[in-house]
Amino acid sequence: MLTSLFAKTYEDNVSGKLSDEMYMELSHKYEVERLELKTKIFEYKERLAKISEMEQNKDDFLKAVRKFMEMDSLTAPMLRELIDHIDVYEKEGGKKNYTQRIVIYYRFVGYLELPSSEDKNYKANTRKGVDVEYIPTAKSA
Repeated sequence: MLTSLFAKTYEDNVSGKLSDEMYMELSHKYEVERLELKTKIFEYKERLAKISEMEQNKDDFLKAVRKFMEMDSLTAPMLRELIDHIDVYEKEGGKKNYTQRIVIYYRFVGYLELPSSEDKNYKANTRKGVDVEYIPTAKSA
């Protein structure tokens, strides 16, 4: 549509209905608008590609989690399929009772923050004398 309007403007200029100065101004506006639209199209295509990639990552993650939930024992290949990497931080506290922050980054989706529970933190006894507790967010004083 815009191209046909520009063509009509050119015809009006050739026939003398439109001055050369006015034609140049309209021609410049047309070119600027065309370049802006070209840029927008490129940006939209990039955004659509990112959304498609995120959708695929979500599907891949859910497939890996479903497989993880159905397993009888944890295997190294299964762990590699689900987890990208784990960050382990310095210990804080005394020699016996200390805390240590561990952050797990999952493949396809990155770090997942579980919703905080007002009642209590998630806690598990992993072995004699060792309790693992998930603390969703640091509580402000």
